[in-house]
Amino acid sequence: MSEEFPPINFTEQGLPRGLAVEIVQEIQRRQGSDLAIEFMPWARGFREAKGAGEVGLFSMARTPEREKQFKWVGPIVTFYSSIYAPAQNGMRLRSMEDAKRASAVLVVRDWFTAEELKTLGFQNLVSVSEPVTAIKMLLAKRAPFFATERLSMPDILAKAGIAEDSLEIVYSYASSEGYIAFSLDTPDATVNTWVAHLREMKRDGSFLKIYRRWLPKDNPPIGIKL
Repeated sequence: MSEEFPPINFTEQGLPRGLAVEIVQEIQRRQGSDLAIEFMPWARGFREAKGAGEVGLFSMARTPEREKQFKWVGPIVTFYSSIYAPAQNGMRLRSMEDAKRASAVLVVRDWFTAEELKTLGFQNLVSVSEPVTAIKMLLAKRAPFFATERLSMPDILAKAGIAEDSLEIVYSYASSEGYIAFSLDTPDATVNTWVAHLREMKRDGSFLKIYRRWLPKDNPPIGIKL
């Protein structure tokens, strides 16, 4: 399973695309599998991956809160957490403490950025179901800030018909590595096979080739973390 999160995983004309999609599809090709990738809202996929049955969900940030809830294959991407505000409105943050004192910080429900800020003790978070809603609330001045992941923002803004220069980053505070997460019911042998194929891809250069095609300016995560 996956979600609409371009350019990492998304659909285009009904077909799965993106950096993580190509990595998953190449692993499937190497193991002779052709399971379809089903796209759904993140909250639903996250809930199903924590439930019973053999389920894979990508791309998921591996956080301390999630560590024991899943079995992990990766890392396959690096996410960057940033706080946005409407452009040219003069608002600035000098620290996370400044953000904690803001009237509100928008977050997308069940995204790792929301979990990060909850762990850091934020009491002013306002959860929404998807990022376009948060962006529109931000531009309508219903909240001063939106904490989200940087890689996906250009595509999200473009698909929403919002100019990229409408928003600006006012504070960047963390990076996290994204993985393919499997449910706890998934056999270890299955997960180990995925790990082995990803390790092979990183060794033979195919992983780097995919990464450079989608994120040419970013450095790919190296190695495998179990």
